[in-house]
Amino acid sequence: MISLLAWTHIIAILTAIACSLAGVLLVVKREAMVSEGLSHAVLPGIVLAFLIFRDRSSPFLILAAGLSGLLMVWLVQWIAKTGRVKQDAALGIVFSGMFSVGILASSLNLKEIHFHAHCIIDGNLAFAALEDCHWFGVYLGPRAFVSMLLCVAGLIGFITVFFKELKLMAFDETSSQLFGYRPRLLHTIWLAIVSIVAVAAFEVAGTILVVALMIAPAAAANLLSQRLGKMFLLSGLLGTCSAILGVVLSQQLSISPAGPIASMAGLTFLVVVFFAPRRGLISRWISTRRRRDVLLMMLKLKNARK
Repeated sequence: MISLLAWTHIIAILTAIACSLAGVLLVVKREAMVSEGLSHAVLPGIVLAFLIFRDRSSPFLILAAGLSGLLMVWLVQWIAKTGRVKQDAALGIVFSGMFSVGILASSLNLKEIHFHAHCIIDGNLAFAALEDCHWFGVYLGPRAFVSMLLCVAGLIGFITVFFKELKLMAFDETSSQLFGYRPRLLHTIWLAIVSIVAVAAFEVAGTILVVALMIAPAAAANLLSQRLGKMFLLSGLLGTCSAILGVVLSQQLSISPAGPIASMAGLTFLVVVFFAPRRGLISRWISTRRRRDVLLMMLKLKNARK
C-alpha cells in the first residue's frame, strides 16, 4: 500500500517532468512567456466546460482548455500580423483579458463549488492524492497521478515520433519547410499539447508552479547543452530534482509543496547559471581571464623581442 506522502512525491515528480518537457521548445524558440499566457488563458475554457457538464473529472474540461489555449495562440498571431503591436504586447493583452474573464466567471458562478481562484493560482498538491480514480471498478490510483502519467506518456510519445521534425522546427524553420514539413502546424500542435499539460497540472500545481516548472528546468538545460535530445533529458531530470527537494522541504516546514518546489526550480536554475561548464558565469569569467592572460603574455613577448 502506497502511503499518502509517497503518492505526493510521485504526483509532484510526474507534474515536474510533464511541465519541464513541455517547456523545452518554448525556451528554445524564445517563447517562454507563452507558458504564462497559456496557463492563464485556458481558464475560461475550464470554467465554461464545468458550467456545462458540472463534472471536474470530465475529459471535456481538458478539451475545452486546449481549445481555449489555441484561441489565445490564434488571437496573439492575428493581432501581431496586423503590425500595430509586437507579439509580446499582443500576448500580454490577450492572456490577461482571457484570464480576467475566467476569474470573473468562476467568482460569479462557482461560489458554492470547490473551484475557486486561489486553488487555480496556488494549486492543491498536498491533497492531490486524496481523490481516487477508478476505471470499470478497478482502482488506478489518485486522479492526479493518472492524469499526469497520461501527460508524461503522451509527451514522450510525441517527442519520440516527431523528434526530427521538432528539431528542424526549433532550430531551422526554413529548412523544415524545404524538406516538406509544416513547422507552423507542428508548432500549433505543440502549443495545444502545452495547453493540455497546463490544465492537467492546474489543480495539482497551480499556475505559478506550472510556469516555474515549464521555464526554469528548460532554461537551465539550455545552458547545459545545445542538443535538443539532451535538453529534454536534462530538463526532465532537473524538474524531478526540484520536485523531490521541494516536497521534502515542504514536509519539514509543514507548508504547501507548491512554493518550495518553485523555489527549488529557481535555485537550480541559479546554480546552473553560475556553474554551467561552458556557459555559466564563473566558467565564462575564467575563460575571459585566461584569454586576457594569454594576450598579456603575447604582448610581453612582443615587447621583449624589441
